Amino acid sequence: MAGTIHGGVHNNYLTLPSPGASAEQKLETARRFLDCGQATTARRLLNEVIAEEPDADDVCFYWLLAFFSGRTYEELSVEDREQVSIELKRIMELPRTRWSAGIGVINRLVLAGRMGSARPTGTTGIEADLGRLPPDLDGAIRRHLERLIQGSLKDELWEQDVEQARTGQMAGDRRLRAWKFFEPDPKPPRICRIVEPEVSTVAQMVLGAAVLAAVGALGTLSSLVMQRSDESALLALACATATAGIAAMLGVEWRYRDSRSRAVEQERRTIRSGRDALRPGGFADRVDRLYLRYLKLCAPTGDRERAAWLTDAYVPLCRVRDDLAEAYREQKVGADEIKWLIRFQVKDLRRRWDEGESLDPSPTIPVYLPLCAIAGAVVSLVGLVWAVQSAIRANVSIALGAVPAMVFAGVVAATIGIRIAVDLKVAHAARIERLRRLDLYTTEYQRWLRRLADRPTDMEMAQWLDCDRRLLLERALQTYRLKWSDIQAYASLEARGGNSRKARVKNGPWRYMRYRMLVFLLTPDGVRQLTTSLDFEKATFHRWARTNYRYDAVAAVHVSVREDEASEFHLFLVNGTDIQVEVTEGGRPGDGDDPQVLADAAEDVTGLRHTLFVLEGIAAEGRSWWAGPAYRRATDVRA
Repeated sequence: MAGTIHGGVHNNYLTLPSPGASAEQKLETARRFLDCGQATTARRLLNEVIAEEPDADDVCFYWLLAFFSGRTYEELSVEDREQVSIELKRIMELPRTRWSAGIGVINRLVLAGRMGSARPTGTTGIEADLGRLPPDLDGAIRRHLERLIQGSLKDELWEQDVEQARTGQMAGDRRLRAWKFFEPDPKPPRICRIVEPEVSTVAQMVLGAAVLAAVGALGTLSSLVMQRSDESALLALACATATAGIAAMLGVEWRYRDSRSRAVEQERRTIRSGRDALRPGGFADRVDRLYLRYLKLCAPTGDRERAAWLTDAYVPLCRVRDDLAEAYREQKVGADEIKWLIRFQVKDLRRRWDEGESLDPSPTIPVYLPLCAIAGAVVSLVGLVWAVQSAIRANVSIALGAVPAMVFAGVVAATIGIRIAVDLKVAHAARIERLRRLDLYTTEYQRWLRRLADRPTDMEMAQWLDCDRRLLLERALQTYRLKWSDIQAYASLEARGGNSRKARVKNGPWRYMRYRMLVFLLTPDGVRQLTTSLDFEKATFHRWARTNYRYDAVAAVHVSVREDEASEFHLFLVNGTDIQVEVTEGGRPGDGDDPQVLADAAEDVTGLRHTLFVLEGIAAEGRSWWAGPAYRRATDVRA
């Protein structure tokens, strides 16, 4: 299923700074990446910033946050630990400012992380120190240094963390706004241009000559009648001329309705037989599937009404489908970007259908129309005959020459003129209908833009997901009746749920409408695993599954990367069980995306990096991993 990549000014939230950007610009960008859960990219940017501004207290604070965000102290390499020790010593000697208290708390948490379960006495006041910090600093430390806080210290802080997660989970009208993140940026409405009728130069010249000849012949007959002062013949000629014009106008309407009726019937046959010609997977095919989807969604519930709706709406929907596919065919437009228009067209048809309006009216020819046209032609012919006989009496040779010329020129002028008039009338009617529809669609487009105006940012999506993850951890602790002091390590995976919609911003990770979430709690007795599904829009969990296994039951941990760069996580147990999770999406980067930023974002946001660190150690060394070299790095460094 294709995903939505948001662009535009509203979603340039994660744009990388230009090469010549200032330290302030880099810091702001790094903070954005950090707030969105992309700590790896934030670390790279903040390394550049702290090199330029080593004594800036706010830079030092966010550098420490990014450095430890999502990581335990045991995950750091020897080089990382040496670097942070040097930097912390230097930073702690800077003049005290608003940020100094937060930096001090981070320093104490790092010391607690080094000691692991052997909690030093100097950390007993960390909870109080956190409470005295400004809310923004307190919240940032609790969120990003969550894995650095362990054991009994985490027991003390966890109740507040859970309460904050419950408050933040539905903050910002989540249920009313979360779905908007997955809606693509709508494209403006387009309608196929009207093909203006082409009148050839030859036709114009012939029509002009025929009209001049007919007028000239009519003038000649009029002069002959006036020579005899035959008022009745003159009145008959005037009546013949007027009724001929009326008959011509009625003929134009008759011909117009007849041609439209034939065209509609031909269009119906073409539509019903042409759907199989759509190329599978092409733009027109995807548009067609969306129309059929909304056609069924808008159908009545009753069997009889549903069948009537599907029958009545199919042809008119195919007509607007073909128009829409043709209008956007030459544009780089995805079917989802005009889904709003398709949905509106179907709903508008349903509204008209409910009001009893015919959705596919066939142009009818009223009985009076051909009768009046024929009657006008007959009256014109009678009046002409009356005038001709009077003209012959005035001058036989001139009258006999003028009459055939007038008849011939009149027939030619009527034939060509009616055809041109019908074509112009068809174009005019289509132009009026096009303007009406375009105005209707533009109004709906503006309404839909207003509806999406409060679309959540990627940072809000990250904060909501973080609250969900914390509440899932709380559920796992309650399920297994554990405290944080009972847990030696933990990991979590957040992957895409089955058949879920997805969307992301430029350089941002994929966000999903439904998640598959896994929690691994490592206790002295073994691994406690809790798996569930998250409905992100409603913030509700479904389908819980509990799995328990000993450390020696873990056979292997494996991550496979497919050709499309998608990653699959596999946890193999000795009994043959394969716990498989597709953790990262495949596909090529979009315009403006940095491939390295996307790769790092996928591992950061899904929790894959930390999960591999924890479970690979268990798979390799089992229970002894806790006493092995991978977990004793902190002790080695302290020594």
